[in-house]
Order: sequence, then C-alpha cells, then structure tokens
Amino acid sequence: MPVQKNSLNPYLEVVTGSIIYGTIGVFLDKIQNMSTGSILFSRLFFGLCMIFVYLLLNRGLGQLKPHRKKRYLLLLGLLNAITGICYFSSIRYSGVSVAVLLLYTAPVYVNLFAPSILGEHSNSNSVLPLLLAITGVLLIARPGEILGHAGPESQKGLLFGLLSGLSFGANIITIRYLRDDYSGIAQTFWLTGISLLFMLPAALSTPTTVFVKNLDILLLFSLTITFAAIIYLIGISGIRAQTGSILALVEPVSGIFFDVTVLKNPLYISTFLGCVFILTAAYVISKRDKVGLK
Repeated sequence: MPVQKNSLNPYLEVVTGSIIYGTIGVFLDKIQNMSTGSILFSRLFFGLCMIFVYLLLNRGLGQLKPHRKKRYLLLLGLLNAITGICYFSSIRYSGVSVAVLLLYTAPVYVNLFAPSILGEHSNSNSVLPLLLAITGVLLIARPGEILGHAGPESQKGLLFGLLSGLSFGANIITIRYLRDDYSGIAQTFWLTGISLLFMLPAALSTPTTVFVKNLDILLLFSLTITFAAIIYLIGISGIRAQTGSILALVEPVSGIFFDVTVLKNPLYISTFLGCVFILTAAYVISKRDKVGLK
C-alpha cells in the first residue's frame, strides 16, 4: 500500500502551493543585510522545527523513519539545495527575468526523462500545454532583449540558471519516485533537513545582531513557505510528474502578481500575455488528466 493516499484534489494542492511560493520575492524584499545562503538556512531551519513540532503533537514522528530508498532522500535534499543556490545566484548575475526563464525550463527536462525513469507513459496530451507554458515563460522573461546585452556576469547567470532548471526538474521526478514510500510531509522534512547542511557555512557567517533584527520576518517567511512546500509535495505525489512540472509554472505568475501589487513594479504587456499562456496550460493539462482518469 502506498504511503501517499489519493488526495481530494492534487491539482489544486500543487497550484495552491505554487501560488504561495510566489510570495518569496515579497519576503526577500523585507529581509535586510542577509546573504542568500543565510536567508535560505534560516527559512529551512525554522521550517524543519515547525514540521517536527507538528508531527510530535500529532504522534506522526514514525513516518519520518527512513526505510526504503534512503539514498534518494539524500538526493532530494541535495537537489533542493542546488536549485536554491543556483536560482538565487542566477538572479544575482543576470536578473530575475533570466533566472525565471531558465528555472522554468524544468518541464522540458521532466517531459523528456520522466517516462523512462518513472515508467509513466508519454502522454501526447501534454504537448500542447507544454508548448503553451514554454511560450508563456519566454514572453515573461523576454530573453531576446536580455541576451542581446549578455556580458561575463550574465554568462555566469545563464549557467547557474540552466543548472537550477535541470536540478528543479530532477527534484520533481525524485518526489514522484518516492511517493509510494514517503508521505509528502516526510519528504518535506528530509528535503529540508538535508538542505540545511549545505547552507550551514553561510549561516555561521551572519552576525547575530543582523539575525535578531530580521527574526520576525524570517519566522513568518518560514511558516508560509513550509506550508506551501508541504501541500505542494502532497499534491505532486498524487499526479504525473509531467503534469506537476507544468502546474508548477503557476509560481512565476503568482510571483509577478505580488511583484506588481505589493512591490509596485511595472507590468509589461508581454508579461501579462505570458501569464495567460501559463494559466491556460495549467488549466488544459489538469482537465485532460482528469478526463484520462475517468
């Protein structure tokens, strides 16, 4: 019997988790004088504590015990750390647009490799949503405009961005692979705990006064994103990896919404059209998958 029960609506869970993930930019804007690695460590540390307390109170610590496929839990944490480091490094060197573009090449990798790795039959119904999603990402990121001004720093950003997309795709496939052995919250716990080890050096270099000054926003950040991670992992464990990778593209749409409404940054027509394409792709593939399950 699989650990992960059939969810009432895994599609809604993935989309909801992705929407909440879109608030990351707002939190990062509020945190002052902390490095990316230190911020990630703090978020992961508080998130891990929250998961542990929740499971302790609900007598669910037993599900954390590693049994089968232990090495893949280690891989999950490593991939999560690589994705975070590469994504934020890409933002640093090339800007948000290029970073988003390359991070969300993940659906391409998932659609290429998931059928052979997971044994999921390749679904021709996912071709149109995939094309719509890629078109949407290209419209949002405006790569032609950005690549025309690429210098040495931008080239570093492109490399980090490509690595973030590849590791993100591998992460989605690994989550799906572990679905029958570990619950969504168990995967979240191990993913978070293992990632912490890779972020420890950055955390140790942060002055205590800086940490204390940002403590309140770090706690809220951790609570929000940990909740998003749990429902996202529960949802993606119950659907095809190819479908989950496309639904996850709702995150940049959510991020753009918060960027415009909260941070008051301008909204371009191409960005708006890109969001429409991505949301259309998410709607089409969720509808087609549901029809296929009947």
